Amino acid sequence: MRRRLLALGAALVLLGGPRAGGTELDEAPVPVVTLEALPLDVPTASLPEAARARAEGVLARTIFAQRVSGIRHRSREAVFHFLVEHPDFAATIVRALRLGEYRVIPVEDGYWGDDNRGASGVIRVLYSDEGRRLFHLAGRYDRRFLPTIEGEILLLLEYRHEEDGGGGSVVESSLTGHLRLDTPLAGALAQTVAALSRPMVERTVERKVRRFFNMVARLSRWAHDEPDQLAAVLDGHPEVPDGPLLARFRAILLADRPPAWARAPFRLEVADPLGTPAEPE
Repeated sequence: MRRRLLALGAALVLLGGPRAGGTELDEAPVPVVTLEALPLDVPTASLPEAARARAEGVLARTIFAQRVSGIRHRSREAVFHFLVEHPDFAATIVRALRLGEYRVIPVEDGYWGDDNRGASGVIRVLYSDEGRRLFHLAGRYDRRFLPTIEGEILLLLEYRHEEDGGGGSVVESSLTGHLRLDTPLAGALAQTVAALSRPMVERTVERKVRRFFNMVARLSRWAHDEPDQLAAVLDGHPEVPDGPLLARFRAILLADRPPAWARAPFRLEVADPLGTPAEPE
């Protein structure tokens, strides 16, 4: 379950959303649909052997699946893609802006992530194309006074950008997650534990998805509406290392922006440089 949260963080991917009408995240609760079986629209048979084994290992022992759809907010496509492809940098920005406390660190074959709220684990990207990312999360969820939950999650992020009719753009995305719980118990006892754990897992996932996507929407709208301001906040921030990633992100963030003088109000005046009234002719 944690892994799911981490994958969320990593993708920054964004992913939680609104009502069917497309209301933005912070204006409506996140709809979560829970089903016993949800299709995974990714060609798992064509994945590399290790990725296929991880995906099929979760699908073969899925306890339940959830879909969150209708996630819609203002977003610039180039910025979105950069953050999805660099979840460690995205988590750094989130901390710098005090939107969350996610930490994502590159490891040998993926990322290690921690949301500082009990969820931690390893995130791997199993598949990606123009509008989809399939993540595998392996980790645990630990909170005081609650049983530790260990397991794996397959998380499919699907997204597309479109013009908003006002010169900007919005992204609409959905998340589909399949959860496998790992426990040393066996047989009927394991099934009983899984049944008792399921409602708690569902509530925790919904709460964390809601929190995460509200954060994503705020960051996305800031990058869309005030890229100069966002760049200024990140420049020299102690939480954001000055290096190639920041330089690339800044270039994408400010791409196609007019120079400062072009955004200043233009006024045409005729005035005496000495400030004295002109003599009549």
